[in-house]
Amino acid sequence: MFDEIKRFGFLYWLGRFLLRNHLLLFNKMKVTGLENVPMDGPLICACNHISHLDPPAVGSALPRKSHFIAKAELFDQFFLSWYLNAIGMIPIKRGGGAKAMLENAVEVLNSGKLVTFFPEGTRSRTGKPGQPRSGVIVLAALTNAPILPVRISGSYDAMPPGRLLPGFSQIQVAFGEPIVWKPGELDHNNRDQMMSEASRLFEIILSLPGWFPSKAKVNEKDTKSNESDI
Repeated sequence: MFDEIKRFGFLYWLGRFLLRNHLLLFNKMKVTGLENVPMDGPLICACNHISHLDPPAVGSALPRKSHFIAKAELFDQFFLSWYLNAIGMIPIKRGGGAKAMLENAVEVLNSGKLVTFFPEGTRSRTGKPGQPRSGVIVLAALTNAPILPVRISGSYDAMPPGRLLPGFSQIQVAFGEPIVWKPGELDHNNRDQMMSEASRLFEIILSLPGWFPSKAKVNEKDTKSNESDI
C-alpha cells in the first residue's frame, strides 16, 4: 500500500482506492489487457467516452497515475479546482482552448508521464460511437509518445446522461497494445494524416473486447466515425 501511495501521491491514491473498490463491489468491474500497459515513459491513453463513469473506471484500472483532460468549468469552484490541480488534471476550455491544453499535455508527456485523452472530445449522450477528433494524434506527433487504445463498456448502462447516481451494470475496461509511430512519421501540420490516424485509432479502440450499451441499442457494425476538428 505504501508503495502505491508513493507512486500515485496520497490524494490521487485515496480517490483511486475509493473509486476502484466501489466499482469492483457495485459494478463487478473487469479489467483486461493490463499486460499491455507500459509502466514507465510517456504514454497517451485514448478511450471511448460514453459516461461520467469513464474517467473513474480508467483511472482506477490503470496501474500508474494518469493526468486526465477535464473541461475548464470544473475548475471554477475553489475546492474542486484545488483538488483537480493537486491530482494533475489538465483543463481545456471549450471553443478555442485546445492549444493551451495541448501545450500542457505536451509538458506532462515530455516529463515521462501518462495522459488520458478521449478522442471524441465529449461523452456520447446516445451511447453510440462519436466522431474522433485529431487532437490525440497531434499530441502523439508533438511528443512521439505511444498511444494505448482503451475500450470502456457498461458505463453507459450504469450511468447514462441524466442519471445522478450510478446503477449496478457491469463495467469493463479493456487495454489494447500500444500504437507506436517512428520518429518523424507523423506530421502535426498534415490535417488529412491527423484525421486518418484518428479514425484508425478509434476503429482499433472499438475492436477491443467489449460491448455496446444495451439501452442505446447500437448497431455493432456502426463503428466508423467521420472527421471533425480538434
